[in-house]
Amino acid sequence: MNPTQRIASITLFTLSLAWSSAGSAAVNLVVSDQQTSDHPVVRTLEFFGQRLTQATRGDLTVTVKANGSAGSERDAILALQNGTQALARLNLGALSEQSSAATLASLPYLFRSSDHMGKVLKGDFGQRLDQELEQKGLIRLAYFESAPRNFYCMKPIRSQADFAGRKIRVLPSPVFEDLIRNLGGTPVPMSFNKIPEALRAGELDCVDGGTVNFVAAEHHKITPWLMQDEHLLLPEVLLISKKIWSTLSTAQQDAIRQSAQDASGHMTKLWTDQESAALTTAKKAGVTVVTRSQISMTGIESLAIKTYNKYIKNSQDLETIIRIMSVK
Repeated sequence: MNPTQRIASITLFTLSLAWSSAGSAAVNLVVSDQQTSDHPVVRTLEFFGQRLTQATRGDLTVTVKANGSAGSERDAILALQNGTQALARLNLGALSEQSSAATLASLPYLFRSSDHMGKVLKGDFGQRLDQELEQKGLIRLAYFESAPRNFYCMKPIRSQADFAGRKIRVLPSPVFEDLIRNLGGTPVPMSFNKIPEALRAGELDCVDGGTVNFVAAEHHKITPWLMQDEHLLLPEVLLISKKIWSTLSTAQQDAIRQSAQDASGHMTKLWTDQESAALTTAKKAGVTVVTRSQISMTGIESLAIKTYNKYIKNSQDLETIIRIMSVK
């Protein structure tokens, strides 16, 4: 057992001891996700539930509703705000309508790497994001590892001109929709589980997403081209309803936060293993990968940056973006 695992086990044991005197009635918490049951993030949510059940000696349990069975991302946000659902895993980009900080974080080509993004989210910007989400009835429990978002398509994209007329599925986010319009395409907000049928029916030409999602949902069996332009890098977020959070005891809240942090570390390992495996699987299935160096990025980036003009609304926003870009 390495030091990190040892500390996590000690913390879990301590929470379990504290729970022996909590005397709370058993509560089941539902968490929703858009991905399929075998996706790393859904497996991480199951791990989160196991840790929480163990820490609370069965007084808190978790039911995972995967594959969009509980509704869309917007449905999940509304359910959390209304207190009719406890938890949801969402991409940070889906929260741009709830938080101006999430909007700024969703701007294309902003984060240079996962390390850069992590440092930003652990600083003042991350605190602002948490505060804005809480004001909207959402409590962030943890960030989960993610990877750059690319485009996978029925036909290749090698330059900005290739976006013309393309119908591209995006997360339900004004920033993402404006990005596609600026590039010359037509954004199509759509629930993740509806993508395969839409691709086969010609209702979509491309999808914005990560490589693991591309393969886990078997979209690589439909779309033969993967464009690694790395236009967005955003974390996954585990949220809990503020209304439900306020009904929980301090011991329950502590157990949930610790279990979420344990799950975050678990997700990092799963994601690292899955990312390379997914790319290998896609290639073996006949997908042609167009790397960033094979794409004429100059025209794409210059039009993508126009998205900044709409969402940087004042000098404070501009200063925020400059500070983010300056983080080493």
